[in-house]
Amino acid sequence: MVTMGLMMVAAIGAATAKADEAGVEAMLEAIPEIAAPQDEASVEEKKPKEVEAFDLDAYFEKCRAEVYTHFKMPKKIAKKNPDVEISFLVSIDKEGYILGVTTPKRSGYRAWDSAALDALNEVGQLPAPPPFWNPTLNKVLIPFNADSK
Repeated sequence: MVTMGLMMVAAIGAATAKADEAGVEAMLEAIPEIAAPQDEASVEEKKPKEVEAFDLDAYFEKCRAEVYTHFKMPKKIAKKNPDVEISFLVSIDKEGYILGVTTPKRSGYRAWDSAALDALNEVGQLPAPPPFWNPTLNKVLIPFNADSK
């Protein structure tokens, strides 16, 4: 008897489980599909953005020209040693203001180095860099040699 009772409970449980499963499936099918609203602009074919090119060489030349106008070249040193040169790596912010200056190697002539540094101090601000400029990573290289005009 007990066995028969257990079999009946198991049969009822199985029938209930099938009914529950069918009920869940019916509820899921009854949920309407929701589509996100789209405006006319997004319905149109999306065009890839055109990348704007920026000529960094031209920008660096513009920066050098700005600084060279303030460079008072020591003529005697340039005549004595036409290969004299000092280069500066110039850190600038997004508006072009000079934040710092470093040099990997001095020229060997204190007057030359001083004239180059004076030119950078006089200019104070270079032309504004391109929009993608990263002040932490990007630097402007400005060499001062006998051809710096």
